[in-house]
Amino acid sequence: MTTASGGESRLARCFGVLGDPVAHSRSPAMHAAAFAALGLPHRYLAFHVAPARLAAAVRGAAALGFGGVNLTVPHKQAALALCDELGPEARRIGAVNTLVFADGAIVGHNTDGRGFAAAVRQLSPEPVREAMVLGSGGASRAVVDAIAGELLGPEGHVRWVSRDPAALAAALAPGGSVVAAGWDEAGRGVPVDLLVNCTTVGMAHGPGEFPVAAATLVGGLASGARVVDIVYPRPAGGLLDLAEAAGAAVQDGLEMLLWQGVYAEELWLGRSLGPDVVAAMRAALR
Repeated sequence: MTTASGGESRLARCFGVLGDPVAHSRSPAMHAAAFAALGLPHRYLAFHVAPARLAAAVRGAAALGFGGVNLTVPHKQAALALCDELGPEARRIGAVNTLVFADGAIVGHNTDGRGFAAAVRQLSPEPVREAMVLGSGGASRAVVDAIAGELLGPEGHVRWVSRDPAALAAALAPGGSVVAAGWDEAGRGVPVDLLVNCTTVGMAHGPGEFPVAAATLVGGLASGARVVDIVYPRPAGGLLDLAEAAGAAVQDGLEMLLWQGVYAEELWLGRSLGPDVVAAMRAALR
């Protein structure tokens, strides 16, 4: 079978995730389970790559014959400049989380948005009325794109919260469903039925608190709201615990991690993954 990475074979190939930090990543276990379920000898490793070394790491992986790599914090936007080609989602979002090395080219894709949408639908298939997304990094761009493009109901809105809302506003289409907001607006105004944390609050070595109290964020939820924290593992006593105690349906980042990984691996291998392979990947995350 011909694949995006130049043809599937029984020869072992290396894949990986580049990040800073990256020791917490469960991607290696998840992709190892997929390769085992498919009967492939490939390997997937986590690589700690500081921002100053990203270009060297990406070009080195391509030169060594890697099949592809994932990118996590803080590399998703910086990697755009390293790509020879971009998939439509990566171009639209302005961030990449998956690189495919094909025919000497570095091709950037973004599977975060599709992965997030699939994860949220696991909580509920209901359309989103009012959403609030916290953070302005590469992951938040994919999440906002997915909400606005796939999950938002008629007349729905997305408040995109950051420390620099003016910079976000300059990149948004006027009159659209997405509006930029500052942290002083978080937890206030129209109650939200989908709250998403895309900051590094709660991540290993990340900040311990939001610019506003988590209780204020939870206080702005509508009845029956969904709250997703793309950080994993779920921090004890954090946003999700508070939201769950308030009656919200909650989800940490493992489900999004699963689905973006499924879509990334399909790009690398040039084939769809069956439900048995997806089940093996999910089991490896538990």
